Amino acid sequence: MHFEIKHETRYRYSSPVQLGPQFLRFRPRSDDYQRILSFRCEVQPQPSFTEEYLDGEGNPVLRVDFAQPTDHLSITVFMQVATQVPPLAGVEALPGSSATPPLPSATAYLLRRAPNAMVDAFAASVALATKDNVPCFLHALTRTLFNDFHRQRREIGAPQSPVETLQLRRGACRDLTVLFVDCCRSRGIPARFASGYHRGDPQRAERDLHAWPEVFIHGLGWRGFDPTRGVAVTDTHVTIAAAADPADTMPVTGGFSGVDVTSDLKYAVRVRVRDDVV
Repeated sequence: MHFEIKHETRYRYSSPVQLGPQFLRFRPRSDDYQRILSFRCEVQPQPSFTEEYLDGEGNPVLRVDFAQPTDHLSITVFMQVATQVPPLAGVEALPGSSATPPLPSATAYLLRRAPNAMVDAFAASVALATKDNVPCFLHALTRTLFNDFHRQRREIGAPQSPVETLQLRRGACRDLTVLFVDCCRSRGIPARFASGYHRGDPQRAERDLHAWPEVFIHGLGWRGFDPTRGVAVTDTHVTIAAAADPADTMPVTGGFSGVDVTSDLKYAVRVRVRDDVV
């Protein structure tokens, strides 16, 4: 698929502030199934210093510093991205596949912040129904969260805890993602949080950032599942960032200093999609 995306982010401050270093995650990740055709990031006020690098998770990051106080921060991103369906995407029967990589680096993707018996029991019930077959478990968990949980829109705020989403049986995409990740980790399956964009309704240009989990399957690598939509991730998603901790996928992180200052955030995402790939 061919995506054309415009993402505008606007911060307004009640009085001029001194911005600290800001770390921007808007450039898409690149791999065999996702190619950046074009990318442009415009920042106002004009930064005094910029530096591009990859963070510890392999996500592209743009650091911007500012010399002068300002009452606003504006970030406008334009991108074109081509996506393709990964091999075996959506296939449940993968003989010999294991989700647990024989690598010490898996530790961060197995760490649970607050293990909970309710989440353990929920994940165990899905595993029992799928006879502990990892690919079947992942697809069944995706369908269960899609069919049995109510999806809601929450524009701001951190993700709910896994047990809170489980008890409420509802949540935004980031909430279902955090629950999915915790269920996987409770079964010893390395999982991480991914954010980006989804094709969505072709009749609607306005969109939101989207979130979904990715799981490491030995022999296949990181593969995405979308419990908000009940499907495995194919070519309908554009991945911007992926990390063990959701906080490390935020599009903008950084602070400011000022006295009795309030801030206001507004954003707009527009997506156009064609089925052809350039």
